[in-house]
Amino acid sequence: MLDHTSFIGREKEYGDIQQLLGQVECRLLTLVGPGGIGKTRLALQAGALLHNQFARGSFVAYLQPLRSSEFFVSAVADALGIALTGQEPPLIQLAHYLGDKEALLILDNFEHLLDAAEQLTTLLTAAPRIKYLVTSREALNLREEWLYPVTGLTFPTDGAMAQNSDAVQLFHERAQRVYPDFALDKEEEAVIQICRLVEGMPLALELAAAWRKMLNCQEIADEIQGGLDFLTTRLRNVSERHHSIQTVFDQTWQRLQGREQAVFKRLSVFRGGVCETRR
Repeated sequence: MLDHTSFIGREKEYGDIQQLLGQVECRLLTLVGPGGIGKTRLALQAGALLHNQFARGSFVAYLQPLRSSEFFVSAVADALGIALTGQEPPLIQLAHYLGDKEALLILDNFEHLLDAAEQLTTLLTAAPRIKYLVTSREALNLREEWLYPVTGLTFPTDGAMAQNSDAVQLFHERAQRVYPDFALDKEEEAVIQICRLVEGMPLALELAAAWRKMLNCQEIADEIQGGLDFLTTRLRNVSERHHSIQTVFDQTWQRLQGREQAVFKRLSVFRGGVCETRR
């Protein structure tokens, strides 16, 4: 599950996460955002950097492969490297084990296991020195939960320097992997256009950069403007849910209730997006 590509940007987000988890009251922090926005990479990076700030370090439970919340406890136990073999219910055994420990537990991709939130509440109560950093496409809606929305990487606005943009840096680094002769100064305007079109979404930028071996950046930008179906990958070791932006959107759409889908269908008629006004 490790990603061996370089981690770019997110200094502000990491600082915010460190500051929030440093508060005694914050024991459950959920990084919320759409698929492909970089929640997992951010959580793993934060866990690695904060590892030494917890007596027992940090651990990662990857929840995405789980089909049911009934496997939640065993996934956490596996992440901790412990076996639950006693006669008591697994949740009680896990709660007893964590009771006097101090550690950071990263629970990655919680959105499809929201039924397990009640089990997480039990663990929060039983082990007051354990903190949880969760990634999810939607909030867990627990009283103890603190929310941190994750958005795209910074990208150039009017007058901003492209070299100072995390989105541009990510595209540049990934494009050079597939096209060593790529020169940002020769295609800077088109790269900025790409970053704006995808609003700094890391997955979209990586998928777009992979096309540089076949197309120049202006052609990539034109394709994206024609539709996000263009953003796909054939890499064998990329998870199926990240094979295309369309797949990410489809997964998010399927999680919406019928009434929510109806609202978004009506909003789609506005070509310029939707703005909120307050009095």
